[in-house]
Amino acid sequence: MDDKTSPGDIKVVDVNEKSLHATISLDESWVAPEEWHQRLVAEYTGQHDGKSETLPAGSDPDRVATAILTLNEDESLRILRSLIENLENDYTIDHVLIEQCKHLLEGSAACELNHEEWAYVLCKTAGTIHNWSPYAEVRAVTLPYDDPEEPCESIRAYVVGFFWVCVASAVNTFFSPRQPGISIPGQVIQLLIVPMGRFLALALPNWGFRLRGRRYTLNPGPWSSKEQLLATIISQANTIGNFTGLLVMRLPIFFNQRWAGFGFAIVLALANQIFGLGAAGMLRRLSVYPQQAVWPGVLPTLALNRALINSENKGEVIHGWRISRYRAFVIASAVFLIYYWIPNKFFQGLRLFNWMTWISPKSTNLAIVTGSYGGMGFNPFSSWDPNASGSTAMNAPFFAQLQQYCMRVIAGLVILIMYYTNMSWAAYMPINSNAAFDKQMASYNISKVLTEDNRVNLEAYKEYGPPYYAVANLFVTGANFVYYTFSIVYVFVKYWGPLKKAFVGIVVNTIKRRSIYTGFTDGQTRLMKPYKEVPEWWYTIVFVFGFIVSVVGVAAWPTQTPWWSILVVVGVGSVLTIPWIIIESIAATGISLNVIWQVLPGIIWPGQPLPQLVILMLGGAFEQMAGGFAGDLKYAHYAKLPPRAVFRGHIASCVVNCFIYCAMLEVMVVYFNGDNTLCQWNNKQYMVCNYANSVFSSVISFGAFGTNNMFQLYPVLPWCFLIGAILGLVWVVVEKAAPRIRQFIQSRLDAKQSTSFEKYIWKPTAAVLSTLNPAVALSGALQWAGNTNLSYATLGIFIAWFFQYYLKRRYTAWWGKYAYMIFAGLSVGVAISGLIVTLVFSFGVGKNSNFSWWGNDVALQGVDYQLYNNNASLLPVPKIGYFGLDPEHYPLRW
Repeated sequence: MDDKTSPGDIKVVDVNEKSLHATISLDESWVAPEEWHQRLVAEYTGQHDGKSETLPAGSDPDRVATAILTLNEDESLRILRSLIENLENDYTIDHVLIEQCKHLLEGSAACELNHEEWAYVLCKTAGTIHNWSPYAEVRAVTLPYDDPEEPCESIRAYVVGFFWVCVASAVNTFFSPRQPGISIPGQVIQLLIVPMGRFLALALPNWGFRLRGRRYTLNPGPWSSKEQLLATIISQANTIGNFTGLLVMRLPIFFNQRWAGFGFAIVLALANQIFGLGAAGMLRRLSVYPQQAVWPGVLPTLALNRALINSENKGEVIHGWRISRYRAFVIASAVFLIYYWIPNKFFQGLRLFNWMTWISPKSTNLAIVTGSYGGMGFNPFSSWDPNASGSTAMNAPFFAQLQQYCMRVIAGLVILIMYYTNMSWAAYMPINSNAAFDKQMASYNISKVLTEDNRVNLEAYKEYGPPYYAVANLFVTGANFVYYTFSIVYVFVKYWGPLKKAFVGIVVNTIKRRSIYTGFTDGQTRLMKPYKEVPEWWYTIVFVFGFIVSVVGVAAWPTQTPWWSILVVVGVGSVLTIPWIIIESIAATGISLNVIWQVLPGIIWPGQPLPQLVILMLGGAFEQMAGGFAGDLKYAHYAKLPPRAVFRGHIASCVVNCFIYCAMLEVMVVYFNGDNTLCQWNNKQYMVCNYANSVFSSVISFGAFGTNNMFQLYPVLPWCFLIGAILGLVWVVVEKAAPRIRQFIQSRLDAKQSTSFEKYIWKPTAAVLSTLNPAVALSGALQWAGNTNLSYATLGIFIAWFFQYYLKRRYTAWWGKYAYMIFAGLSVGVAISGLIVTLVFSFGVGKNSNFSWWGNDVALQGVDYQLYNNNASLLPVPKIGYFGLDPEHYPLRW
């Protein structure tokens, strides 16, 4: 197929994902009956019942119907068979749709429909799947057609986008060290971009010029949804990420490396931001173009983007609701803007609703099990604040959230067992804390065992002892190790076909100079064909640039980090980024690599914290930027933004962000560090740098103390890597051997027993396993420690069930039109209220005010809150005056 052919010129369907070229040609001469067209338009624009769908804002119903009704009966049957063959085991697909397709394949008689009615439903269903998307959540925010002439990469889109990059980067960087801090949330920026864009559309003259047959103008017409989304993507490149390590490296309170000035900061910042972008681009075939890569986390932004810019279809009624998406968004924003104040200011006991501990506030066991602050949060009604638990209920499929929640519960029970059996001296510390403790349950004072050059003083260490960790923190560390190797083995074996297709495509298409779109024939990708894709060598240049700058950064300054360490970052980062992107694309949950970038340098350079800090910054950013940019590319894919526009906009905004951040660092050091108190508790401007202090503590714990010593203190931890790999291998072997296991069991049963086995054991088990992704489920076990407990998830799973399961199935049209808007309103309302609370009660007239009454104080008066502040434990320190190893057994593996 010629890659320059427009989407309407040829119709093909990929019937075998294992082959790059297995396609079926479709009849282009067939035309749907006019009454079908009229009926489909009426279904989308009139009264909606529970099973119908509604169109996204700004849709043209006639164009939608024309785009969908392109397949005759034979083509539709082949496409539905292909769908069942290729997507039946897809964890994201709605299995109700799969069953409907199977039913349609049985014919009109089996469906109890006359042939004409069956043919209409068949062709509509197949056309919707093939020309639009098999996923209802994708159809709710995208269109099955595109207008390539709609303005996108305009001068005004860049002006608005870069304005907010500059403002947000400056504000977020300048105030991020403050307690409490101030930041400009992305949802608020997205909201404010609309009036700015529309103002420029009214104010700018239509001045321009023509180049290569295309006219470039200051004002191409009304502010479009594509301009809005491009400006949003550009503005979101204001993250500071692991840049905070630059403060840790430079300030006297930390490493006091005075050579780490503006030049070094720029080099490291560029490496930090740019490195992962090249990796994300080279993984497009894996993370962007496959239709199974839904990226549910990007859908709420797309829904809000369309609602802010586009008008609604008039006369549409959904279960009696006539209000528009935009009005629903405004109402939801107003509701949550007001409601935010109740659990967060006026009745704070509702936010983390530890009502069970109110029964007996001094009960240690009750606080440990049910407490919402320092306990485990086993409480069915643990929060009445959807911002604390539930604000991301639309960001991931319900199946993913349910699996993660169940695994989180199981992990919590395991932690409780470990705690009550006093495994690794756990009962002498709080159960759920990310702090390090000394042998007397006080916070570990690392300064007692460090020399002036941040090396360990052995004599002082032998007297003071090693750091000990709370059992939840210890469990999560081990679970991370299990998860890394499990996800690598499972993903590389399970998704070997798509992985092979992606990497073979990179090589073959580069050699043969074929389009990046080759091999992808779903509706969304076909609509992207008119746009020039970004060549592989563009991303290769970006990747090589990031590598070179990283090497220069560690070699040209005294970082104590050898240049070959960047090869370690690339190798480990690449291996772990692949499963991260796959899991993120289907379930909106990734693999946090921070733990591996703490542990690995501690093995390579034990007792040397500075290389630990450098690798932590570079390694963590590799994953974060790769995942973030892959998400932006999926935005562009769904909204039909030119890929080259997104490439130029994102790369340029990252560079701008780097320079602004580094400049703001210089301002902070001069303005806030006049008395050498920046990042200390007694700073007059409250610039206490919580995150920087956390990074420093982590670097010292793993870098100075050393991973080898930690593994000697907790010898089960290194075995977790092997356990994860074995579990992953066993899982995929069992998956592949399941049909033979079934045959083996049935061969040893008589007919009656075989029927009972099939009905009561095999089918229910297969139904559960068909929606279970072990890599997604296992990630739920990692969501503990640092006082993060079930209280932050229980309300969320109820909300996710209601919106993502019940409403989605019973009231599909209502869900498609309003669900994303409600959660967008939640995010915006909470963000605005949070900003107001910070400004008023931290900087304004309400400074130092305190709403002290029973509803605000009751939650903080028991053992639960003492556990949160590391002031309680199950067991007291033994009479000998310490817990843990005896001094003669302290780890000394440097």
